[in-house]
Amino acid sequence: MNRRQYLVTASTCGIAAFAGCLGGRADRPLPETPTGSWSQSRHDEANTGNGDTTVPPRGDHAWTSEEFTRWKPVAADGEVYIGNVGADSDGPPVIVALDASDGSGRWRVTLDTETSHYTSAILGELLVAASGDQVIAVDRESGNREWTATLSESIELSEITSVSEKSLVVVLDESGLVAFDATGEQLWSAPLPPHAVDTPAVWEESIYVASGSELRRLDIADGTEDWTQDVGDVPLGPSVTTEGVIIAAGGELAVHDHTTGEQKRRLDDYDRGADGVAVADGTAYWMTYDKLAAVTVADGAVEWRLDINSWADGLCVGQDTVVAPASYEGIDGPTIATFDRESGDTRWYYAIDGIDSVFTIPPILVDGAVYFISNTIDGVGALGDISPADDS
Repeated sequence: MNRRQYLVTASTCGIAAFAGCLGGRADRPLPETPTGSWSQSRHDEANTGNGDTTVPPRGDHAWTSEEFTRWKPVAADGEVYIGNVGADSDGPPVIVALDASDGSGRWRVTLDTETSHYTSAILGELLVAASGDQVIAVDRESGNREWTATLSESIELSEITSVSEKSLVVVLDESGLVAFDATGEQLWSAPLPPHAVDTPAVWEESIYVASGSELRRLDIADGTEDWTQDVGDVPLGPSVTTEGVIIAAGGELAVHDHTTGEQKRRLDDYDRGADGVAVADGTAYWMTYDKLAAVTVADGAVEWRLDINSWADGLCVGQDTVVAPASYEGIDGPTIATFDRESGDTRWYYAIDGIDSVFTIPPILVDGAVYFISNTIDGVGALGDISPADDS
């Protein structure tokens, strides 16, 4: 299997952590079917990145799908859903449902569109995907296409926010936001200035979206704009909590007021890019080019900080663990690393070898598995608690 595993001591915290290197194709099922869900790009409608799930005790490579993909997957009910455009990006995109335990195919749907971009979100029993100039809804159990809606133009970059309680999805494209209900009926559209950043966040009756150097709040009922605040250059879009709207902009990670958009407090700063934020139980876990930190949202107190290098945008948190694509002192090359939420101590990490090796999406987390995509494999890979006796 051209694969090796070794035990190292993580220098950041002095505890033992398993590390694996991806040199071939793993083909072992996970010991149990993963549960829980990762239903959209940043997990939930508020973009918290908090899966409230249990990270597996080890992160060994279990399997890699046969289907090529470079787009973010979503997962629920023992399945992982990916968009496949072929290794050479030739031909129409294909939506594929995979068994979350072993990566085997459940169903596949070929789309009648050509695109260089694909994104999806789970809305109840539907998988809703945007590709080209179309928004497509597929029944997650059967793979049957339920409806197709057409956008005003073919999109090169898009994100979808699913709002289960309101049975709707909000699609962000180059021109603005478009809302569809669960039957595919367009509810409203709202134009935005160019350069919209990241996935829109939904909180109660409002949608928060960053565009250019501005943070906006829109009414979810009809898309009308409530307010706009100039916040400075925005590399990382909003996450929303009871404390306010958390956004990285103008060199600061800050909390903004829900109702006015005005900054309530600065949490931290950055000077070389903001790569990911996740929020859980009043703490913002966030990653920049050269650090991973835990900051209390209520007062900006730093709970812990690690010197790391990020290897992809995005991170996620489970019940007691942070999962991030990062490397740090004592580790050579890109890894998916897990850190204790309270202390920042390393739990385990998984490393990939090779020149110019990178992770191409943020990791996603469900109970019992971490899913990832890198340029060293052709599809989506699964990490989990694989017995050492099964390694070869």
